[in-house]
Amino acid sequence: MPRHPSRPKEALPDLGAALLDAFPVGLYLVDRELRVVAWNTLREKGPLGLPRQKVLGKSLNKLLPAPGFRATAAVFAEIFRNGKVYEEITEAHGRLFHVRRMPVHHGRQVTHVLSWFEDITDKRSLEMRLIATDRLAFLGQLVAGVAHEVSNPLAGIAGCAEALSSLAVKASGKEAREARRFRDLIREEVQRCERIVRFLLDSARPSPGRTADVTDTVGTALKLLERHPAFTRIRVKAHIPEALPAAHIETDSLKQVVMALAMNASRAMPKGGTLTIQAARNGRRLILDVIDTGPGVPVSARTHMFEPFTTDPDGGAGLGLGLAVARSLLRSHGGDLVYLPRKQGSCFRVVIKTAGGRAA
Repeated sequence: MPRHPSRPKEALPDLGAALLDAFPVGLYLVDRELRVVAWNTLREKGPLGLPRQKVLGKSLNKLLPAPGFRATAAVFAEIFRNGKVYEEITEAHGRLFHVRRMPVHHGRQVTHVLSWFEDITDKRSLEMRLIATDRLAFLGQLVAGVAHEVSNPLAGIAGCAEALSSLAVKASGKEAREARRFRDLIREEVQRCERIVRFLLDSARPSPGRTADVTDTVGTALKLLERHPAFTRIRVKAHIPEALPAAHIETDSLKQVVMALAMNASRAMPKGGTLTIQAARNGRRLILDVIDTGPGVPVSARTHMFEPFTTDPDGGAGLGLGLAVARSLLRSHGGDLVYLPRKQGSCFRVVIKTAGGRAA
């Protein structure tokens, strides 16, 4: 019988490569040494944009930027160890991708990992439009009772603010200025609570399309948190360009998102650290990164980190609702919240449309 010519160890048979090319998603396969064994056509057109002949047989550390390689290598190491599928939603070049890392077994051993990149930007946009059309008829009855119960404590808080105002009149100098400033913050937060109740009552009706100034909103959120006990040992850095366009989201909603992410970061740094908030424009989208210097989210917890009532990084001191609510608010406005692992700490990226921008 004629012998078949030998093939490089790294290459798949032609049929296998053709099958991978037939999938409508970007795919690549690596072995235990993280060398690329397969790289399909859509992956050539993906964020890396590298032709197949230039990547086959090469290690990922020569193809990915150093931060990206470290994060990806940690995920692969976990998959080779436990043989479980890893999934995440990530943002790149203004597009959202559903990433799956799937173990390939030979007998009982995981010999390769197949990475699957599905562009879900348009799918997510459609989902958000479908959610927006759902009137949630039961919500009105639910919120009517909540509004009645919340009105009493709000009235009490407002009364305390006015009492503080009276004390401020009798004080002088720095104490008077501080008293007036915190009196005004209490008033604003009472009004925000009232607006949240009204928002819930009106949620079955179309949104009026209000917008938020990112610089002012982030500044207000950080001002509200600066005296919080959790921020005693945390250094806060904000890098928000003045020329950013308005965001396609209500000010209160964006403030709630920023405060939720900042509190989440503080729980990851109980002994102190640095919280960095930075923003930039990317076409018709605004990118807002909230970065901490904590230990990062374990690979095993990343799949469920945005689900409500999951364990908080501090071991369960909170209800585990902050990330879930923040992502829900952003998605209801055509945006999203994604997690980006770092060499040290975590980055939660807020992706939101600019005012007047179209959904991607």
